[in-house]
Formats: sequence, structure tokens, C-alpha cells
Amino acid sequence: MVAQQSRVKKGKAGNGRKSLSQSIARNNNTATQDDENISINLILAILSTGIMAFIGILTETLTNVLFPGLMAEFHVDTSTVQWLTTGYLLTVALVTPLSSYFKRKLKLRTIFLTAIVLCITGCLMAACTLNFPMLMTARILQGAGTGIALPLMFNIILEQSLKSKIGMLMGVGGMVVAVAPALGPTVGGLVGTFMPWRWIFVILLPFLFVSLVCGLKTIHQVTPTEEAHINPLHVLCLAVGFVCFVFAFDRGGSAVTAVSNGDTTATTQCVIAVVLLLIAMAALLVFAWVSHRAFSPLARLTVLRSVKFRWHLLAYVLLQFVTIGYGYMIPNASQLGFGASVLAAGVVLLPGALLGAASAPVSGSLLDKFGPVRPMFTAMIVGLLGTVLMAAFIGAGSSMVMFGLWYFVYMLGFSMCFANTMTCGMAVLPPELKADGNALFNTFQQLSGAVATTVMAVFLGVAQAGHGSARDAEFVTATQSGAHWGFVFLAVVMACAMLANLRAFASKR
Repeated sequence: MVAQQSRVKKGKAGNGRKSLSQSIARNNNTATQDDENISINLILAILSTGIMAFIGILTETLTNVLFPGLMAEFHVDTSTVQWLTTGYLLTVALVTPLSSYFKRKLKLRTIFLTAIVLCITGCLMAACTLNFPMLMTARILQGAGTGIALPLMFNIILEQSLKSKIGMLMGVGGMVVAVAPALGPTVGGLVGTFMPWRWIFVILLPFLFVSLVCGLKTIHQVTPTEEAHINPLHVLCLAVGFVCFVFAFDRGGSAVTAVSNGDTTATTQCVIAVVLLLIAMAALLVFAWVSHRAFSPLARLTVLRSVKFRWHLLAYVLLQFVTIGYGYMIPNASQLGFGASVLAAGVVLLPGALLGAASAPVSGSLLDKFGPVRPMFTAMIVGLLGTVLMAAFIGAGSSMVMFGLWYFVYMLGFSMCFANTMTCGMAVLPPELKADGNALFNTFQQLSGAVATTVMAVFLGVAQAGHGSARDAEFVTATQSGAHWGFVFLAVVMACAMLANLRAFASKR
């Protein structure tokens, strides 16, 4: 009897434990289902920073399609007018490294307000431009705003989104980065055809004001700020390094062009390029040294100890190089070498840009579901195919349809792997280093864009040197040749990006 009662009690106790565990499981499932829903507040916060970042990046390539008209209006040459893009990207690259410091020191709302004010001021100044220096100043202000807004968007995603949804939300952020530069020439071509180019910046202003109102209502602080400090020597070394690096490429391009023209200044330009490159390397080495010894560095370079992070970062930078390179080369080569109008040169990129907008969030969802290797490897093969086809089939007699078709193939692959490359690189970092990793990704992305614009301008400039004016048949043929070799170079860069991602996946560290 006693044994039977004991068994009954144990059975009841077992049932109690079972029922308690079932209850906990039900509660956990309910909590998980509730937590899986992305809050409207987070969506709007990402949207407000995303609008600002999108507009900023849109203007990276928006002016490219207008370069021929701007050269005529302001009486400047190709090497000068391209600084509207190169200078803008360089400014973004200089400001972005400060994002880690801003994130620790300032509240998110303060960072947001600073960025939006710079963007609005830059648009107003560009809309009222009287001369080239004024337009250049406006672009620098816009670049500073974008350099703050872009990492802010990713910091909000990384800090406030669920792990199960981070791939999708990073895909949304990647869509902003990937699609905006591709869509820029289309917007520039449409507006530049039907109204004065200054109206482009007027049209952008209402979107910035929407971003301002939305951000003020939805951006909230979720982590406390820190007592971070900034060393002016860090900023100085970084500024000197980046500026000299980009100018070294610019002077190197001028030296190659001078050689093509038989100009006696080629040697001088070459020496200047080498000196600037050496100064850039020295400044960046000093920056790395002082950052390693500093208690509160501008960006904690310990993130580079991760092999996976380094290779994904390199792949991300090379992918951006290819996209910005296309954003410069296709509109300019289309007009100067293939007889396209401003409108056609812009619209030819539209199908690829729209495809990128649709594909980027999907790529993040595929990463969440299947992991990174299969989706990204397949996407990079497609992207490489697009660059190879562009290099192989674009030449004398090519139509705008062919430009658009191969660019469409490239964007299908690019948009499915670009954001995921950053997601994979950030996934290996601990939470306390994510802001620093984010700063490095966005910094080198913009620096890569600045170098890409300069390099593509060199390909065209060298080919065009000594072949008359834009109306001469010889000049047109030379432009076609320069575009072809530029596309070949971009195909090689795309192959290197693919190998870098494969190396990252092969690493066990």
C-alpha cells in the first residue's frame, strides 16, 4: 500500500513537472512568436535613416550623367568635374570612421539631427549654385551628412533587430547602399532631360524633411552613452592618409594621360603620385600605431584580427568598386562613345537598379534560412558572368539595350551577395566591436568608390588623349576603346571579390 501510494505521488509529481515544462514551453513559444515581430517603431527608425542614406548615396552617381553638361556650363574638363563624385566620396570616407566615436559619445537622435542638417544644407546650396566651387562645397556638405547617416542606419539595425531577422534587415540596409548608386544616373538623366539640373536637389528636399519628422518620432536611445574621447592626431592621420591616397591615384592617372599625349610633365606627375602614396601609407601606419596604443581609439582595429572579417571586408570593398565603376563608366561612355542622350544614358541602368531593390531583402532572407555559402556563391557567379559579358560584348556598334542587359545580369548577382557579405563579416564580431566593424565597412566602401571613379576616369582620359574633341569620330572610337578596357578591369576586380569571399568561408577562425 505504501509503495502504491508512493508510486501515485511520484506519478502526480511527474505529471506536475511535465505539465510545468509544457507550460514553460508554451510560454516560451508565445514569447518567441511575439518577439519575432519587428516593431513598427524600429521599421520607421530604419526608414528615416535609410531615406537620408539613400538620398546621400543616390547623389554619388546622380551627377555622373550630368558631367558633359556641367563641363560646358562651368568650363571645366573631365579630370576636374569628376571631383564632384570623388570629392564627395572622399568626404564620406573621412567622416564615416568617426561613427564609432559618435555612437559611444552622443545620443542617436543627436547624431541623426547633425546628419540631416548637413544633408539639407548641402541640397539647398547645390540648388542655388552659381559656380563650380560652390557646387563642390555643397557636395562636401552632403558627403559629411551621408558619412554620418549611413553607419547610423546599420548601427540601429545591428543594435535593435532580432537575430532571426538581422539578415533580412541588413538586406534592406544593403539595398540602400547597392541600389542608390545604380539608380542615380537614371534620376539624373530623367530630371536633366526635362528640367534644369539644379531642380534635382530641390526635388530631394521634401524626402529629407519626411526623414527628419519620422526620425524625431522614432529614433530612441537603447544603450547608454560612454565617456569617449577623440584624439586629434587620429583624425589628422586618417585625413592625411585618405586624401593623399586618392590624390595619388588622381596624379597617377594624370601622369599616364600625359604620357599618352607626349607631355613633358609626365615625369613630374609620376613623382608627385609616388610621393603622395608614400605619405598616405606613412599616415595610415601612424594611425594604426596610435590607435593600438590609445585607451579610446577612433576605431578599434582589433576587429581586423578576425580572418573572416578581413576577407569579407575586402570582398565588400571590391564589390563596391565595381558598382561605382559601372555608375561612372556606363553613363559617360554611353554619351561620349555611343551617341546616347542624357535620358538614355540614365535610363539604361534603371532595370538593373529596380532588380537590385527587389533582390537585396530577399538575399537576406535566404541567408537567414539557408546560411551564407550557397546563396552568396551562386550570386557571385551570376555577378561575375555579368561583368565578363559586359567586357566581351560591349564595343563599337553596341546598343543601349546591350548595356542594360549585361548590367541587369550583374545587378542580379551583386544585389544578392553585397549586403550578405557585410552581414557575414559583422557576424564574427562580439557586440562591443560591432560599431567599429560597421565603421570600417562603410569607410572603406566609400573610399573604394572614390578610387573607382578616379580609375574609370583614367581609362577614359588615357584613351581620349590626343584624339580631338567630343564631336570627332576619332574621339568617339577612342572612348569606346577606353570603356572596353575599363569593363575588362571591372571583371577582374569582380573575380577578386569572389575569391575573397571564398577565402573567408574557407577560414575556420
